[in-house]
Amino acid sequence: MPTGLRAMPCLPCTDPADTAARLGRLFGFTAAGFWRDANGAETFGILRLGAVTLALRRAASVSPQEGWAAYLFVDDAAALAELARAQGGIVDGPEDRPWGCREVLWTDPDGNILCFAEDLRPGPDGPGL
Repeated sequence: MPTGLRAMPCLPCTDPADTAARLGRLFGFTAAGFWRDANGAETFGILRLGAVTLALRRAASVSPQEGWAAYLFVDDAAALAELARAQGGIVDGPEDRPWGCREVLWTDPDGNILCFAEDLRPGPDGPGL
């Protein structure tokens, strides 16, 4: 049986370069690579924050879904919220949840909601499994 190695949520966005810049400034993501169309506009990008990988793909329009577009585990949600606020970002949280995670929510310019979660019970029985 094959084994999963990692996941890469892919967010649709109308301006991948702008979204990538915001994620970098607010949360410390770095660009791993961008692909461009014939006019030089970014069509697809991959960002990293430690072991977290997030992709952005250009879309003509975005109809945000209800709930989280991506749930990303981090080691310190409160520090991440402080960093974002210090850079002028608007985030909700941190808030401790009954399922054992401390969560920070950020909504991107297209309405996608990213949840940055700290596992408060790391290990085989915790929410991060």
